[in-house]
Amino acid sequence: MRLRFTIPAAALSLLGATVAIPTVHANGPPPGHTGGFGEPTCLECHVGNDLNAFGGRVAVLGLPETYERGRRYLLTVVLEAEETTSAGFQLSVRYGGGAQWGDPAGVLVPVDQRVSVTRAETGQLYANQTLQGSPSTDPDLATWALEWVAPSVGGPVAIHVAANSANGDDSPLSDLVYAADVTIPPARR
Repeated sequence: MRLRFTIPAAALSLLGATVAIPTVHANGPPPGHTGGFGEPTCLECHVGNDLNAFGGRVAVLGLPETYERGRRYLLTVVLEAEETTSAGFQLSVRYGGGAQWGDPAGVLVPVDQRVSVTRAETGQLYANQTLQGSPSTDPDLATWALEWVAPSVGGPVAIHVAANSANGDDSPLSDLVYAADVTIPPARR
């Protein structure tokens, strides 16, 4: 069970405390928070618990053991965590080896209004929840769907995902953050 508490800004000022409270990102985190390739995770803003704490998890379903170049794959990001009031995620797919290491691998495509895809200044694509995709309909589960169009050339790809289970107190405190990664080689021709 997670503790829920908020400290009103007025109370902090009475104590002479100065606290920087990050903006809530219900419409998706800023690009670059997947935990892969040296990026931070949602723990950059959501503090109070360790990464992958309390027995929850994030996973990406629909990934093949080897990918066929140019094929479309329907992926489902699944976040399992107790007492999830709202939730969010960020996912990227990049080349995990060779000369293209770290470059975007394929294309991410939203399948509904619960997911959007952002191209960062670096050219990297990030899929994340939208405002419509933030509320949890199940207290222990959140899911989002998207398509990945595999690259037509290249080697292994690395999928990184980070997800946040928010406890509903509208603060970055005591939320749960999970991260996972998978590397998939191309199918032999």
